[in-house]
Amino acid sequence: MAEEKKPGKSKRVIIVIIAIVVLLIAGAGGTWWFILRPVTAPSPAQIAKEKLQNTKFINLGSFVTNLQSSNGSTHYIQVQIQLKTYNSVVETTVKSFMPEIRNGILMLLSAQNADKVSEPAVRDQLLQEIKRQANNTLETDGGVVKSPPTEKNPPIAAVYFSSFVVQ
Repeated sequence: MAEEKKPGKSKRVIIVIIAIVVLLIAGAGGTWWFILRPVTAPSPAQIAKEKLQNTKFINLGSFVTNLQSSNGSTHYIQVQIQLKTYNSVVETTVKSFMPEIRNGILMLLSAQNADKVSEPAVRDQLLQEIKRQANNTLETDGGVVKSPPTEKNPPIAAVYFSSFVVQ
């Protein structure tokens, strides 16, 4: 009788070993499939489509301030500014730091010379300065962090004037 039980036990051991080997192979295949298999990089068209879907314009409203004048007369500038971002979370952050962003923009606008601010090159430079100032405020949490992190994709992608009047 002892001889009859041994072949049954060895068959069970073989079946258990085969089951463990099959599970290990299936686990290795699953790991490769979900973690290690090469993933194709998105095409430029896919990136552009994703950016288009995530594009958000943030209205900062109207700004009115006086300008520097070389002849002593009083000149004013009135602009409406839009910020462009590809990250939907940035809008909430901009609203949190709106007073600081608006203050920085007003300081930039009031430092402009009334005779030169109407030139296209000066306007383009002003847009770049506004973008830099807004990104600096957002990236440093309003100046809490001493040096801004270097980032390829800043929170604000572009700045636009939706209205520009000099008097």
